[in-house]
Amino acid sequence: MSDKSVISWPNFAVSVLGGVAAAVIFAVVVRGGIGGLLLAHLAPLPIMIVAFAFGLIHGATAAILASVILSFWPNPVIGMAYALLIAAPAWSAAYAASGAPRSGRDRLTSNLPGWAALAPAIFLATAIIFWLIVASVIFGSLDEALNPIRARVFILLDLMVKERDLGDKIDPTALSGSVARAIPAFLAGYGLLIHVVNLWLAARIAEASKLLGRPWPDIAREFRVPKAVGGLFLGGIALTFFEGVAGPIGLVLATTTGLLLAFQGLAVAHIFLRGSRSSALVLAIIYFTLGFLGWPILIFTALGLADLIFNYRARRADAGPAAMQKPD
Repeated sequence: MSDKSVISWPNFAVSVLGGVAAAVIFAVVVRGGIGGLLLAHLAPLPIMIVAFAFGLIHGATAAILASVILSFWPNPVIGMAYALLIAAPAWSAAYAASGAPRSGRDRLTSNLPGWAALAPAIFLATAIIFWLIVASVIFGSLDEALNPIRARVFILLDLMVKERDLGDKIDPTALSGSVARAIPAFLAGYGLLIHVVNLWLAARIAEASKLLGRPWPDIAREFRVPKAVGGLFLGGIALTFFEGVAGPIGLVLATTTGLLLAFQGLAVAHIFLRGSRSSALVLAIIYFTLGFLGWPILIFTALGLADLIFNYRARRADAGPAAMQKPD
């Protein structure tokens, strides 16, 4: 389908309002506090809603306008950070989810949920890896660039050690260095999660408003990332064993691609539980465990990686097509 953007003053006004709303949300985030931290999770939402409901051109207008506003206030650095970490990934996710339309036709016709998650992952990983490389060149080494972060982490860890009387069980100096080197990867992974959740929410809002331009996809069946993602995941893990900037770069790659594979693993779980009377309960337990513990996501990453090779859902469809009929 072609992009449904209609150039008109009402639609342009909507894109302007979307850009202003996006800028206001991020400006509150910059000021800090609990409220800002909570609003940070909705930063991509206005751009995605405008792109889905009124067209990709208007979504791009909202993204550009928000970036320009934040470049003037608070400052250009904040505007650049917003453009690279929020605006571009948010619009790219909506663009991929819409089929990447161009010249009246879709360039993406299958696996749209997977491409929609991959698009912001590419932007986030590229921006953060670029920062790691530039920072290591400017400061002479990545450790020097991460010193402000490491200092804050050290203060927090040292305070925890003293308050809880942990003695020699934790070395704040060594641990603060490891945490500082892991923070870029955490930002990439958590940023990807926020964008994917907001993508789903924005599409649901557009669908409820009857403005979504295409039928709702069967995400559990259609979510599949390219096999190259599996190769990047394994390559990222290999890079983490190297010294210097290569280690954090590998960690960023492993985190973002690992999360994409985990989404695919969860899609496999949804398909295999589909049709079961206890599927809702089992899925609730799975997501509660993931939210509470976190580390079981590695199980689904491994499952997603295996699905790239063995294509479990296709085998499930061949074995029992009736079980594949009910979308989640």
